Amino acid sequence: MTKKFNKKLMLDNIAYLLKDAGKKIGELESDAGVSPGYISRISKEGNTKPGIDFIMNVADSLNVSINTLLNVELTEMTPNERYLLSFLEKLNKDTIDDKLDWNCESADWLNRAETDKNSYSDHPLLSYETFYEEGEGDYPNEVSRVVFVSKSFDCKTSIYGDCFNLRLKNGSILYIMNISKSVYRVNDPNAFAKEIWMYIPGTGTNFLCRNNEISPLADLVDELYSTVSERMKHPRVKGELQYVIDSFMKDDVSDDDDTIPF
Repeated sequence: MTKKFNKKLMLDNIAYLLKDAGKKIGELESDAGVSPGYISRISKEGNTKPGIDFIMNVADSLNVSINTLLNVELTEMTPNERYLLSFLEKLNKDTIDDKLDWNCESADWLNRAETDKNSYSDHPLLSYETFYEEGEGDYPNEVSRVVFVSKSFDCKTSIYGDCFNLRLKNGSILYIMNISKSVYRVNDPNAFAKEIWMYIPGTGTNFLCRNNEISPLADLVDELYSTVSERMKHPRVKGELQYVIDSFMKDDVSDDDDTIPF
């Protein structure tokens, strides 16, 4: 469902972002390609709506997405929420620009994960748990298996679709998990979720945010998952492959004399 344009929210966000960036309104108007005083005029003219070019240029100048500029109440966010918003915005933008090397983990692979003889999983988000789960009978069944203990559904979690991970600094890994309740009824609107977690070596796993709670970050979680999922459908040319192709494009197909540069 398309959200109704809220000019006051957009203008409040512009004012907040200008103050946060220490930027003058005249600079923003120049960046947006409008005449001085334009923002003041549209704020006073009740029926005036800015054009899409203005909105796109403002979002670019203030380094936020159009969705955030138009739909997120930045003034109501906590410092931690604003911090995570900046993180998610950069992840989304860098993914669009093909700067990030995401990896895909399929639902089939994650749901069939096993442990070693000591019941230890080599995946940071998976663990061997014993818990009670709804079954076909009148009483819950005790089950033991490898699961992702999610923030949304605790142990009663299944992997619903492709999940993605991204290696960051010092071996830390960011995970986007596409999950569902392990047992749910048809048409249950609360049976699915997407969650973002971070694994830090020596520290463990840390929950960041999810899309199924009332939070200004919820839409950004969905947006990031969609962006990564779409980008993963297209080929990426990595270092060694790019080197070989670049050499061929220069009519160089002979072997290197020295150590191969990758």
